[in-house]
Amino acid sequence: MRAQEYANRYAAAQVTVVDRERLLLLVFEGGTKFLHLTRQALAAGDTGRFAANLSRAQAIISELRATLDREAGGAIAADLARLYEFMLFHLTEANVQKSVRHVDEVIVVFGTIADAFQTILAPRVERPLPPVAVAAAG
Repeated sequence: MRAQEYANRYAAAQVTVVDRERLLLLVFEGGTKFLHLTRQALAAGDTGRFAANLSRAQAIISELRATLDREAGGAIAADLARLYEFMLFHLTEANVQKSVRHVDEVIVVFGTIADAFQTILAPRVERPLPPVAVAAAG
């Protein structure tokens, strides 16, 4: 088995054993990564990479929106839902218009939310998992 296959299996296993808080931080890390890759690909005119990374970013934001506990979260959950909807709309506009500006606006909003969760949850995550070196998808 190749080293990359071991790394992929390890990364998949991490997700199955981490607590909810660490998992949420991993989701935000992934969302940030895919948004930046989306922007880079769009700026470079690489429509294939742009579409692939845009789809991943949209899937992460959609999952964050779908898993909100609106009853327990009250007004905060409602505000987050609106922000996630804003981001999804802007990413759709970025796709239609091939607009870096729309992606940049989403990166700012997503980053603000991710930073807030990082500030709140990072101290509660007992031990960070070691990083996994995974080759960039081409």
